[in-house]
Amino acid sequence: MSGRFTGTLFDLTGRTALVTGSSRGIGRAIAQRLAQHGANVIVSGRKPGPAQDVANAINARSDGGSAIAVAANVTRADELAALVDAGEAAFGAIDILVANAGLHIHVGPSAEMTDAVLAKTIDGNFGQLHILSQRVLPAMTQRGWGRIVNIGSIAAHFGSGIYQSYTLSKTLAMQYIRNIAVEHGAAGVRANTVSPGLVRTDMAAGLIDNPETLARELSRSTVGRVGEPDEIAGVVVMLASEAGSYVNGQTIAADGGMSIRYE
Repeated sequence: MSGRFTGTLFDLTGRTALVTGSSRGIGRAIAQRLAQHGANVIVSGRKPGPAQDVANAINARSDGGSAIAVAANVTRADELAALVDAGEAAFGAIDILVANAGLHIHVGPSAEMTDAVLAKTIDGNFGQLHILSQRVLPAMTQRGWGRIVNIGSIAAHFGSGIYQSYTLSKTLAMQYIRNIAVEHGAAGVRANTVSPGLVRTDMAAGLIDNPETLARELSRSTVGRVGEPDEIAGVVVMLASEAGSYVNGQTIAADGGMSIRYE
């Protein structure tokens, strides 16, 4: 070992992470794995009970970081502000922001996508990233260290005739991350997107539980199976730690190779 990297590349001891939508699914796995590697974690979801359950499980461990639970609706700016305030009061400045919570409220042709649906979806999938990033970036740049990870979707890498508002909002968030990376990279901030493919979550249950749609999805996979939340969390841990310190402004497809298969 030489240079600046004298310890383990994945150690997050002393860091504070805020993970939206972390009461279940991919967000829960991310919160648990960040804590396992030493980070103190602000667990957030719309309902306080499930978020508190995740925080309790983290605090019951004999190793790793601690956690608090804060209920917040990511479409409401005042609740996002209160979320950051609670996290800073508990653990100090936020070093790692993971914008994981997402809305997917419309499936169908563009003619059926109302202005209200589009606005709400953008609020949830992009607005939270913008509001939270602008809140935590000043302190990150002042300290010369920060990580922003946007959880996107492999669906946003393609055109879609039915996932109109969802893919539009996720694509907007991906570009925002690139802009943040360019603007703040020299100040020590790293901003990246992780785009999951088909992962075993409540949101994907409709696809996974239907034999026809599951077969269609897996026909493009290079690994022949559905992904697990921990497999997305692993990529986030890398990006949040020193292991990912030379990765900036990128979109990493954690999709079992679905997006690289031509036939």
